[in-house]
Amino acid sequence: MSHNHSEHIKNKENVHTFYIGFDLDDSGNISQVKSKFYDELFDDITAFAFGTKNVMSKIRTTQDISKVQREALRKMYNIPELQEASKYYLESDDIEDKYLKRGEFGELLLYHLLHEYFNADALISKIYFKDSMGLPAHGFDAVHVDSENRILWIGESKLYTAANSAIDALMKDLEEHFNSNFFDSEFAIIDNRVHDSGIELDDFMKTLIDPQTKVLNRLANINIALFAGFDSKSLQNYSDDHIFKENLENEINLLRERANKKVENHSWNNYLNIFLFLFPLESKREFVKDLHLKLKGAQQG
Repeated sequence: MSHNHSEHIKNKENVHTFYIGFDLDDSGNISQVKSKFYDELFDDITAFAFGTKNVMSKIRTTQDISKVQREALRKMYNIPELQEASKYYLESDDIEDKYLKRGEFGELLLYHLLHEYFNADALISKIYFKDSMGLPAHGFDAVHVDSENRILWIGESKLYTAANSAIDALMKDLEEHFNSNFFDSEFAIIDNRVHDSGIELDDFMKTLIDPQTKVLNRLANINIALFAGFDSKSLQNYSDDHIFKENLENEINLLRERANKKVENHSWNNYLNIFLFLFPLESKREFVKDLHLKLKGAQQG
């Protein structure tokens, strides 16, 4: 696994905090290794765009991994929502509120965390199916498989400036996506796409994604990853590692409590295995701008 430039803290009650790591810079200061983390994140774009099995197939066909990587970067860059947001982030200092609240790159971050820290590979690629088959993207932001532990990870992601807004938006997704009608519809789509792509699954996983399988039986083998990236006062006021971690713990506890209060009201609460993934940032706006710049440069290389 290549998470050398991010840090992971396991909090209580399935709460995981991740952040870009720190190191000594050329000025003699301790600062986040942002550019190294961006490189690490972009290493996942090829599999994120195509799906691991499709990447292997493309490499065998073209015998040129760099060509496959460039194609993946172009696919990512050509997503209409990313194109539109890129113009605002790169050409204007006055970003409209609707762009600050959108989750560009949130799905890529969630993919990275599930793959690197939980050994869960994407079952289907949202970008690949939308682009190659003209199909609408499925509702879940991530559908990953941990084959070793026979777990299906379903994820939702939000990348906001305000932490509370990100948590509230995730709770809204939880309410809208975890009910019988939506669940049955989504698993019918997932099952069809797995069949169309020729992905081979064992009998257990085939049964798990089968839309005819009881919701109770599916939920027993599903982990739900709720990812929230947000501006963090702990990072903005960083002075030393000890104080930072104390402040961060207080910040995370408040978000955990906010999420728990809302989860308790969900009618399926007793059957949901929820993991809260928190990703504090010094500035969500600058983070997204940096990634837009990197993506624009990389796909033109």
